[in-house]
Order: sequence, then structure tokens, then C-alpha cells
Amino acid sequence: MNNLISIIIPAYNVEKYIGECLQSIQQQTVENWQAIIVEDGSTDKTPEIVENIIAHDSRFRLIRQTNAGVSAARNTGLQAASGMYVAFLDGDDMWAPTFLEELLSAIETQRVDMAYCGYTHLYANGLRRKFSYPYASGHILLEVIQGKTQIHIGAMLVKKALLDQAGLQFTVGCLVGQDQEFIWKLVAWVKIKAVPQELMIYRIRSGSAVTAKWNWKKHIHAWYGFKRAADYVLQHLPQYYDCQQLSQALHERIAYKLYKFIWRMIKNNYYEEARQLLKSEECNKCLACLNPQQLKFIDKLKYQIVSSRQEKGWKLARFF
Repeated sequence: MNNLISIIIPAYNVEKYIGECLQSIQQQTVENWQAIIVEDGSTDKTPEIVENIIAHDSRFRLIRQTNAGVSAARNTGLQAASGMYVAFLDGDDMWAPTFLEELLSAIETQRVDMAYCGYTHLYANGLRRKFSYPYASGHILLEVIQGKTQIHIGAMLVKKALLDQAGLQFTVGCLVGQDQEFIWKLVAWVKIKAVPQELMIYRIRSGSAVTAKWNWKKHIHAWYGFKRAADYVLQHLPQYYDCQQLSQALHERIAYKLYKFIWRMIKNNYYEEARQLLKSEECNKCLACLNPQQLKFIDKLKYQIVSSRQEKGWKLARFF
């Protein structure tokens, strides 16, 4: 079908939220969509709730699989998607009614391959907070790499042909940061239009990656994800960018991400683990790409504490 939008929804134990999520899709002002819910081995009533909704709306499709994680679920959805466009929405998040209309209009009127918007945090107590970086349009890989703007996986719409051409999938087994790894790789290929509105609602719930106790073994996956994305970009060398400038930006940003990760380790009292990481050749090679003099004052101070490699100094991290 012309202009069909495939919406991919990984769902795992979201019985409290999946109804609102799917209702927000039904309320879209654009009606030409298919929603592929990939039920990732839930142990609650998520499948039953989805089946009840499907019984009344044939645009929804349920795919069940053994629990394999959000990346595998999204990849399953991508394989099943038949639309011209693809959007992603987690089973506990929602869209404003005009989300698809605004992003589709931006793509078609500006003749680009992808559009994105801002989003709002929804907390368990009902509090909402708008969350958007400066909106950038065009070839914005450098802005994304440098953290000057940010794209949420649930706040974008992209042409599926581009994903197929680039062979993009989510990294199975990556526990944290798989979204941003995918987005870094994707942005290298596309010209983008920003829609300066908060049209996606990102739910912050108890037990989510945002609120769970920080664990370095889990969160190091994010750094490896960024590193994989950087390697991917350098292998493909997008024609829209100066290769030397892009390479320098990538190496500096990966080094900055590593420094911030080690700082977090120290702050959470993983002293021995941080010490071992700092002894590794991979870590030292990466950190050598970071110029401390270019850091802001507070980051420069934190970096000095990290690089001291002394537990006495590391204990100062608790005061930051």
C-alpha cells in the first residue's frame, strides 16, 4: 500500500501500559499504518491484552517469540514490516495523535529520508517534563555524535528502503545503548528534517533502565555500542562529511563516553574494576584521543580525578 507506515512495538511484561500505547496508535490522524507487536516472552497478561485489541482492529499484528531482548524483538519486527516507512514505539510509551502526520509531512514536503521530533518524560507520579535538544536538520551526524542534538528511537520516522540498503539492525545481546548505536549508524546515511514539537511520550517507570540501580557490567554495553557505531561510520565514510573531521569527532566522542563511564564506576564504588579497566590497552588507546584542555571546567576536574588512579582521590567523586 502506498505510504504505508510499519510501526514496530517490542513488548515484554507491559500489561499496565500496552493498552495506552496501542490506543495512542489508533488515535493517529494518519490511518494508513500496520502495527507489528513483537511479544518477547512475557510472563504477565501482555499477550492477552494485545489479542483483545487485535480482535477489533486488523491493522495490529502479534508475533510471539521466546524472550530474546528488545534488539531481537525489533529485528523480528523489521523482517515482518512491509510499509514504505518505519517507526518504533516501545510497549510502555505513547505518541501524540499528530505524531505520524507531522513526521510524514516533513519527509514528503522536504524530500528527505527521515524526520524526528522531541519528546516528553512521563514519570510514575504523573509529572511531565519536556525533553528536547536543539533541533537540527540536514546531514546532522556530527551534531548527533557531539551530543549537540539527540534523537529518540521512539520519536522518528524513516524510509524502510534506506534501512534495507544499509543493512541496519539492532545489536542482539547489547543490554544498554542499542538505540543510540542504531541511530548513529542510521544518521550517517540520511538527510533529516526536525519537527520542533514534543510528540512522543517516554514513560519513566520503576525498574526501567533509567531508574534501575547502576551496574557497570550492564552499562559498559553502551560504550561498546558507541564504539561499534563509530567503526561502522568510519568503514562507510559518508560522502557528506569531511573524513578527517568526522574521524576526529568520533574518536574524541568515544573517548569522552569512556571517561564518563569510568567516572560513573568510581562514583558507584567500583574501584577495583575501574582500576583494571584503566590498565587495559584498549582503554588507554581510547582515552589518548581525549584532550582534557577542551573539557568544561567541571569535566576537566572529574577527568583529573579519574586519571589520578588513586582510591584516595576517587573518593572525592561522592561529592559531585
